[in-house]
Amino acid sequence: MAVADGDETEVIERTEGESEQSETTQVDPPEAAEDEVVVTIGDEESPPPEDESAAPEWVRELRKSNRETVRKNKELERELAALRAPQQTALGEKPTLQACDYDEDRFARELESWNEKKRSADALARKKQEAAEADQKAWAARQANYGKLKGDLRVKDFDEAEEAVKGGFTEVQQAVIVKGAENPAVIVYALGKNPKKAKELASIADPIEFAFAVAKLETQLKVAPRKVAPPPESVVRGSGSLVSSPDAHLEKLEAEADRTGDRSKIVAYKRSLREKK
Repeated sequence: MAVADGDETEVIERTEGESEQSETTQVDPPEAAEDEVVVTIGDEESPPPEDESAAPEWVRELRKSNRETVRKNKELERELAALRAPQQTALGEKPTLQACDYDEDRFARELESWNEKKRSADALARKKQEAAEADQKAWAARQANYGKLKGDLRVKDFDEAEEAVKGGFTEVQQAVIVKGAENPAVIVYALGKNPKKAKELASIADPIEFAFAVAKLETQLKVAPRKVAPPPESVVRGSGSLVSSPDAHLEKLEAEADRTGDRSKIVAYKRSLREKK
């Protein structure tokens, strides 16, 4: 999913209309605006940026403790499910002549049957092992891609949004998002910032229905540059005195340019001032 770059802000120094300084001055360049993005679902309004540091210390500790509790509970659930899983039927002991009451014909039949079962069991085990390795390799590739997309998404609070998704969605649902979405990082962030939509999506238990819902949600996501305040104009510093004479007409043109975005009148006016000098 393409992410739009932030608009560049052109800072124009105001030099006309100012009197000469007695000594050499130094101009401080403005700081560059931070290139962040905001993710929204459908036509919802962009949420204001959150300041995590503004939360009291006890609130941050409570959030951290709650995330740790959720993680431990999920680990216990996985261990309990593994204990309850049915065990694979054992192959059984290899037949012996003694176990067959020294009946050689019976021993030959049972040994042949046991060898056939063992070959089938070994072949099945190999297929399962190969499939597991292939799945593991594919999953590792998807996780690596997800990690890269996380880094490419220019937001400050991704980790907090991700923790919210981990706490509200099952592992199967999380895997569907990571494996099936075009840009799982954007979906995770959007859901982490939209508890209502996350709760609605998490209630879909069927994995196939959930996958379709995620695909539909992804078509509604929008990623756009976050609107930030323009950097302040250049500050002129010097040891000498600086006396500025206000230019009412220039200020009027500046105000008009701020409304329309057209600075052609300012350029023409400044040119006329230079020509008069």
